[in-house]
Amino acid sequence: MHDVIDIPIVSRGRLILPEGDDVVEFKGRGGATFRSPDPHKHIHDLVLGNTALLADLNNTRMAEIIDFLAAVGERLQLEDNAYLQQSFALALQAGGLAEPILRGVYDGLPHMFDRKSLTELVDATIGIDYLDGWAPAKAPYQNVRVRAVGTRQLHITAGNVPVVAALTIVRAALTKSDCLIKSPSNDPLTANAIARTMIELDASHPVTRHIAVAYWKGGDEFMEGQIVRTSRIDKITAWGGMSSVKHIQKFLSPGIDLTALNPKYSMSLIGKETLESDAAMQEAASGLAVISGFYNQTACANTRIVYVESETDEASLERVIELGRKIVAAYPTLPEAISTPAAAPNKELEAEMEAVALDDDFYHVEGDTVTGGFVVSKFSDRVDFFDKLNNRVVNLVPMPNLLDVVKWCDDTTQTVGVYPEAARDRLLDAFSLSGVQRMVPLAGGDAMQIFGDMHKLPPGMPHDGIEPMRRNVRWVIDHRPPATYAARDIASIDVAAE
Repeated sequence: MHDVIDIPIVSRGRLILPEGDDVVEFKGRGGATFRSPDPHKHIHDLVLGNTALLADLNNTRMAEIIDFLAAVGERLQLEDNAYLQQSFALALQAGGLAEPILRGVYDGLPHMFDRKSLTELVDATIGIDYLDGWAPAKAPYQNVRVRAVGTRQLHITAGNVPVVAALTIVRAALTKSDCLIKSPSNDPLTANAIARTMIELDASHPVTRHIAVAYWKGGDEFMEGQIVRTSRIDKITAWGGMSSVKHIQKFLSPGIDLTALNPKYSMSLIGKETLESDAAMQEAASGLAVISGFYNQTACANTRIVYVESETDEASLERVIELGRKIVAAYPTLPEAISTPAAAPNKELEAEMEAVALDDDFYHVEGDTVTGGFVVSKFSDRVDFFDKLNNRVVNLVPMPNLLDVVKWCDDTTQTVGVYPEAARDRLLDAFSLSGVQRMVPLAGGDAMQIFGDMHKLPPGMPHDGIEPMRRNVRWVIDHRPPATYAARDIASIDVAAE
């Protein structure tokens, strides 16, 4: 039997505890149960309201904000932070990640608050000069200045990987914005734990005083109707399922900007050269095991469909089947920090696999939903249940021409693994136009090297084809008469000379 965990509402530097008649019990995923204050009673504690109240954060220098975030990061060591320990325990119950994977994710949280990385991130996406003051345009338009100012934000976060909570807090602080985080049922405590760490460090710091965290059930029309108003919110970032994104859209009105980080599906493209040698097949299989297996296929970036440049005759299909076997054989070699056998079978997916296995004229099925498996289509089309592929199960689809895959690509196609690199240039432009947002390498053979190669990016790179931080500030222009600017400029030069 799971313990009931009390989770306070975090309201801009203070905690509101569940007590007395102000208690609501929620059921998380995986059997977890937690209690919180009734969010219906605390609308005014959750929203900022008056935009003038953002002045304290807007006037705080970015260097000071980054120093504060770096100090928070130093306190996010799992072994030393009681809030994170509680969050970790609850995430094990409510989330879908195995203990070694989840521990690796939590161990990575301090690195997200690294001072150098944060500085590079904000400067690459927005520009510190634009956040700390009015930046003049280039000559001959110095009478025009631009500033990026913070906004009032609602973040409806996803809980498949807890880094989303940390990323949300970092992005809000670096945009000098007020941030209300609606926590997800499969990770109801990570954002709360980080915010409580910030309170413990400095409850009066402007960053702390502009973060609120609460949980309410998805689809609660009273909550969304009260919060999503132009008098209370400027920007919304919605992660998670399509139903939650569509739900929040009902409350939008002019003046509220929605950034929808809706569900994404990822895939890999395997060039014909791969099937020509066992060595190439093995290297490709190692890369495919990593990109489909990391975080046990719970992330948007995980490959679920592998399109293999191949004909559909019997001999060609045997090579595709052999590639599938090599992928499954590679799963046990992956470090526990990125992938493990599933804790339990996926009954729904297993039923789908068993059904298509009976139709052996069209499909070849091996493996299971605990250790991993694959379905080979014997024709050039994906399985109907491609969006349900999980637990390290992939669908291999033979395609005589990989360029034909673009018909299945759109703005929901996030990450595409490519092997061999020789195939990349002939595919890149066509897939970019089709909606694909990122193409990553699968070569290398070493699991951790492959994992690092596909995840390490320069600071400030686009996310899902957009730049969320730039969208989450308001860009303001100060346009003065040229003569006024010239007179002011001359006066400032005279003062400097004196």
